Amino acid sequence: MDFFEQQEVARRKTHLLIFYFILALVGIILAVYGLVVVMQFFLDREGEAARMPDLWNPEMLMFTAIGTGSVVFLASTFKTLQLSGGGEVVARELGGRELDINTTDFHERRLLNLVEEMAIASGVPVPTVYVMDSEDSINAFAAGKTTSDAVIGVTRGCMTLLSRDELQGVIAHEFSHILNGDMRLNLRLMGLLFGILFLALIGELILRNAFRGNISSNRKEGAGIALAMFIAGLGLLIIGYVGSFFASLIKASVSRQREFLADASAVQFTRNPDGIAGALMKIGGLGSGSRMTNPMAKDASHLFFGSAFKSSLFATHPPLNQRISRLLPHWDGEFQEVSLRPISEESEASSSPKGKRKSPPAASGMFFDAGSAPAQFSSEEAMESLRSVHPEQVELGEALHDQLPPNWIEACRSRSGSQSVVFALLLAQDESLRNAELSRLRQATDELTFQFVSALYGEVNSVHSAVKISLIDLSIPALKHLSPAEYARFKTIIQDLISSDGRVDLFEFMLLQVITRHLDTYFQQRSPEKIKYWKIHPLVDDAGVLLSTLAAMSHPEDEPTTRRAFEAAAARLRQHYLVEIPYKQGGECGLDRIKEVLENFTHASPVVKRNLLEACSISVMADQGVSSREAELIRAVADSIGCPIPPFVRSAKLV
Repeated sequence: MDFFEQQEVARRKTHLLIFYFILALVGIILAVYGLVVVMQFFLDREGEAARMPDLWNPEMLMFTAIGTGSVVFLASTFKTLQLSGGGEVVARELGGRELDINTTDFHERRLLNLVEEMAIASGVPVPTVYVMDSEDSINAFAAGKTTSDAVIGVTRGCMTLLSRDELQGVIAHEFSHILNGDMRLNLRLMGLLFGILFLALIGELILRNAFRGNISSNRKEGAGIALAMFIAGLGLLIIGYVGSFFASLIKASVSRQREFLADASAVQFTRNPDGIAGALMKIGGLGSGSRMTNPMAKDASHLFFGSAFKSSLFATHPPLNQRISRLLPHWDGEFQEVSLRPISEESEASSSPKGKRKSPPAASGMFFDAGSAPAQFSSEEAMESLRSVHPEQVELGEALHDQLPPNWIEACRSRSGSQSVVFALLLAQDESLRNAELSRLRQATDELTFQFVSALYGEVNSVHSAVKISLIDLSIPALKHLSPAEYARFKTIIQDLISSDGRVDLFEFMLLQVITRHLDTYFQQRSPEKIKYWKIHPLVDDAGVLLSTLAAMSHPEDEPTTRRAFEAAAARLRQHYLVEIPYKQGGECGLDRIKEVLENFTHASPVVKRNLLEACSISVMADQGVSSREAELIRAVADSIGCPIPPFVRSAKLV
């Protein structure tokens, strides 16, 4: 499975859904026009006889279209703006409670650990986790506009009744929706459907007031108006629900296909079909299944892991037996009754091997030995790692998470500690420059922060670059809890650290871009970048800057090798787009220019981004391999342009 292709598919489906929505709106406008004609018949009655109005009235049709379209558009816009806060808005509307990232509860800690491990494996910031305490069924959802504001929500039944392997399968399923670009599509659907349903709400309001003030009147005019209002209200109610009926059919059809894809992705990630299949079996054997009781769940039914309501016509998910049979072809079709007793730490530890957690690979120096030679990855392995999450990467996420020192994790989970982690990661390698940065940090913060950052730098400086990116991803949830003023101060400090004299390491600069992109998106509630570039032709100079910089960084002091590396990367883009990428000298590749390049590429299509990142990989492969630091630099570039990718490391050890 290729994430970039699936994101492209999701975008195309968005355009298709908008097209279908417009068709449905045209039908609704015609239905409303017919309703207006009927109302005119009753309002224009003269005596005992009624004058039949003209069935074709272009002027009336135009006003009807403008009025109906405006109502639907404004209602949809209102709902869309309401959802602009991202996944957190949806989670709260569904009755979710944000989990404390420092919780000691067994079930909550297990859930958070799984989400953190999967985030490390897939290369995205750790989503905020919500639990719907009032829901005893087994269900979950992912929501958000981008990976920067994504949340994962689970029901209490999902958190307490599933084994670790089963819960991991559910979380992997939801991460597939995040990585495949389904979240934005789902939020857009919620906004569009509300616009159509709003007509039904207007109809209800008119029906309630149809005869108020007129029902006791003996005047025929008053009775006629009351009757017309009744017909208008009933008509709008029917039209609204009929429109919602067809829109829901479209939503359900698209959602079912994406659910099959997410199931398959979860198996690909975890290499364990029994995990997600076991969760589906428990849904089938549980009395409440995956049904939701929250009234808002109806609008968000397409977001969930399992069907939130029983409906064969409007089913947003394939039948359970179909989903399980695809995962386990030899399944006997039987659902077993599920115990309502929550799984305990002791029972899970003593359960069968199927329910036990796999021990991470033993590697005492796997992530923290800077003295070892850099790991090398083949070009084929690097290319494949760009496109999807593999089981080795999930195991890597588990192993890395388990081996992080407790004081690092504790720091990442607090507001002050997470800031200190970022400060330490962004300090310069050069000793004199680093001392100057620490001096400014002491002035901008306090002595305690200065001492902590100084000590932490000595610990994190020598770790593998994949660990550094993981620490950033783990720190994002705590940083989101800063106040706007605290975030402005934090941002000023890190920008001062990184731009002190321009002699900054490119990797640290990329980390800064990753941090600010995710947090700016969250705090400023930015909408996802609109695609402006479907081909690379307007961006050839930008591509030249980036490829030249990476080639020079990977092969310093070796101009011939640098040029060969650049030419190999440019040839890759030429193969796709038949364009010449210009080579850029060092003076044309300053940090400000690189920042501008990254910003421009955020507006490129997913396929253009994929081709660029493949060329970036080639640009550092002149020595027939990608070192660990080079691989993680490419990941930082990818995240900076809005498409986080999994770690390059698969079977190779991190050193």
